Amino acid sequence: MAHLEVTATTTVAAPAERAWELLCDTARYAEWVEGTDEVTRTDGPAQPGSTYDEVNPILGPWKAKTHWTVTEFDPPRRQVHRTPDIPMASDFEVVMEVAPVGDDACEVTMTLRGDTMLGPLGAAFAALQRGQLEKSNRKTADNFALLATSSPVAS
Repeated sequence: MAHLEVTATTTVAAPAERAWELLCDTARYAEWVEGTDEVTRTDGPAQPGSTYDEVNPILGPWKAKTHWTVTEFDPPRRQVHRTPDIPMASDFEVVMEVAPVGDDACEVTMTLRGDTMLGPLGAAFAALQRGQLEKSNRKTADNFALLATSSPVAS
């Protein structure tokens, strides 16, 4: 089993409370999360134990259906979402953290981490995918910063 972890941090020109509210809006993840085509069901805003379902592109026409659970929730600072449904991963989680930078800005950090399945084959696949995962996570962080400064939060 191999462990894979990538992190991207972005500065958001919006108060930390605004960023936190948008991070909690699970229904909007397809608007800014690279690799999320659609949120098909949600319990509503993220909170401890809440769940939501996504459709995620894998390769070419292949898609995965993922069921996510919010496993850690420390407002307005940190939340962790976990799924067992990422292909070739035995466990996968997204950690989202918000840190204020003055009154009108914040830093948002997105960390993707998981453990691979299938022994050496899974480890080799993870090594091949690392660059793409880093690029995708960076794009997710950039998309989030843009959305947080240009779009109202749904109520």
